[in-house]
Amino acid sequence: MVRYKNRYMVIQLKTLEDENSDFKISDKELQITILNMIKLLHGDFGAGAIKTCFKVRYCNPTTKILIFKTRHGPHQFLSSVIPFINKLQEKQIQLSTLYTGASMFQCYKFIQNYQKDLVRKMTDTISEKTKEKMLNITNVANF
Repeated sequence: MVRYKNRYMVIQLKTLEDENSDFKISDKELQITILNMIKLLHGDFGAGAIKTCFKVRYCNPTTKILIFKTRHGPHQFLSSVIPFINKLQEKQIQLSTLYTGASMFQCYKFIQNYQKDLVRKMTDTISEKTKEKMLNITNVANF
């Protein structure tokens, strides 16, 4: 038996237009958009190599973080196409690769650390008065 090695890519989706609007991410539509771009840039060989093994495994609409699964080898086609995808559901977007790993568990660990770092950066920018107000609100809620 031959074991297929998979690669999982953690991708962050940024909307370039209305940041506050509700942007529903559809797994199927995102997958079709990426497959069409691979066919455009890498031709029939790229589309055939990745079509059977490419899947959107995880999609979080609040943090806009995605995990793509593909086989080892064709993952290079996927990673080369990601910067060229700039439109989804008629809205301007930007996809950026955060991490490439060999297992879902490693990707989830990376996402947890990434989110913790974002929270730390946000708390560093908050002023002392705001921190005190937040603590007062949480103390009232606990009462």
